[in-house]
Amino acid sequence: MKTEPDPPSRQAASGEQSKGSNLLDMPKARMLRRAERQKQRLMREASETARAKTKPDPFDEDDELSPAQRRADEEFSVRSIFEMPKLAPKKRKIAWTAISFFLAVIVPTVLTGLYFAFVASPQYEVEAQFAVRGANQSSLSALGLGSLMGTTVEAGDSYIVANYIHSQQILQDMKEQAELDVRKFYARDDVDFVYKTDAHTPLDQFVSYWRDMVNVSFNSTTGNVTLQVYAFTPEDAKAITDAVLLVSENLVNRLSDESRNQYLDVVNKQVERAENRLASVREQLSQLRQTEQAVDPATLAKMESTIIESIEQELASVRTRYKALVNTVSRDAPSARVLERQIVALEAQLVEQKARVGSGVTEKPGSADATHTVSDVIDKFSQLMIEQEFAVKAYSTSLAGLETAMVEAQKQERFFATYVAPRIPEIAIYPKRILNTMLGFLAFFAAWLVGFFVYKSIKDHAI
Repeated sequence: MKTEPDPPSRQAASGEQSKGSNLLDMPKARMLRRAERQKQRLMREASETARAKTKPDPFDEDDELSPAQRRADEEFSVRSIFEMPKLAPKKRKIAWTAISFFLAVIVPTVLTGLYFAFVASPQYEVEAQFAVRGANQSSLSALGLGSLMGTTVEAGDSYIVANYIHSQQILQDMKEQAELDVRKFYARDDVDFVYKTDAHTPLDQFVSYWRDMVNVSFNSTTGNVTLQVYAFTPEDAKAITDAVLLVSENLVNRLSDESRNQYLDVVNKQVERAENRLASVREQLSQLRQTEQAVDPATLAKMESTIIESIEQELASVRTRYKALVNTVSRDAPSARVLERQIVALEAQLVEQKARVGSGVTEKPGSADATHTVSDVIDKFSQLMIEQEFAVKAYSTSLAGLETAMVEAQKQERFFATYVAPRIPEIAIYPKRILNTMLGFLAFFAAWLVGFFVYKSIKDHAI
């Protein structure tokens, strides 16, 4: 079927109508212009198709249509041109934000709440408070003012006990001294799977679990230590606390004994050195007295001086008699020769005696032993006497120091004083089921929120 194009007057009227439309009619005018261009293009294609045909198509159904059907067909074509094309409905997007929030926050929170409500085992807490005190504890320390004067020895011992409770050594000591294996208390069948451990776990691995089940806090002002032990039955918590206090007291006593013994050992060694020195000097004096056969060097010197003096007097007397005899008789007379031989003997004896006093060391014929002079003997006696005097004074001082050290050692003794004794708890304080569930929700929500912002940031910056 062939349609004629609209006259120019109609086109001009439509153009004037589009120019006179307001802003609200502009989309409608554009649609009309688009439909007009589409209609003209279809008319051109129809005219070209009609010219290309040499004879009517036997299969053309337009010739068989009635005028009413042709008008309906034309109206449908015009209506399809003027109507906007219907777009395919958009697919509904999946709410990944809600799904991720449900999986990352709601589900873990529900599981956490179920665990704390039905699975988590009750934990009982036993508290004990103790302090390490000494015999020389001052009144300021008793009033809690010891920190103003500096750190005391008792504070250092309290720190040692606090660190000892968190160490692996206390587990071994409780097993040996208190005959208590802590691992079996936390391996019971009624303990939940999160806190349950193996009774045969090596102590190197169990010590980390033990540090989570015991809490020790030290008050630096008063010097007191607070011990908190957690277990899954009241009796177990009480038994573990008693064992911890027992081995801690043994530790303090052992440290006190070692400190006192070490302090006394130093003083005893000084006394022993003084005793050995005094004994050595006395032994040398004894040997010198036995060798020289003299008890007192002054007596020995006096005796030697007396001997020399007597020899000199006798020699002078013999010389006088010899001179008197020579004046009366000849030198060859027997009496004169006797006196002459006496003079020679006395002079030799005098020379020998004086040599013993101060002529050094002489050796006897056929003997390798040397005979010391009296002066050497006296000097050695004097030196040994001075050494003995100093040794006696040092020994007396060391004995006095030993007495003082014993008194100070008694003052340095430490005492383990428990002023809040452990008792069996009546109710389980942990776990705090509602609070822990809320904390879990906040933790999961914070983690999800961070992940959500990271995902959005990466998606917004993606190219």
